[in-house]
Amino acid sequence: MATKIYGKRRGHLFVAEWMEHRELSDEKLANRLGVDRVTVTRWRNQQHRLNPDKIAAIAVALDLEPEALFRPPSARPSLDALLRDAPAELQDTAADIVKRLVSHR
Repeated sequence: MATKIYGKRRGHLFVAEWMEHRELSDEKLANRLGVDRVTVTRWRNQQHRLNPDKIAAIAVALDLEPEALFRPPSARPSLDALLRDAPAELQDTAADIVKRLVSHR
């Protein structure tokens, strides 16, 4: 049986934290996205306005994978993020190691 992570509500996005981490104001992020500064402010404060396309656009503007917005900048990076630019062979080896570690719990 699959477990729903977020149910009907979306998880919290760490847009403001990533903006601070990247030293971007609402205005600078708005310029990168081609939207008004007020729009970015609303998105930060009213995250229900963010659909997957907007989340993806914000992530690109912050030089992140969209999944990173669901974790604070201080969090440990995901394995996907660590291996993103690695050769396929290394990705396969890492996946095999993780599978073996998880199966030994």
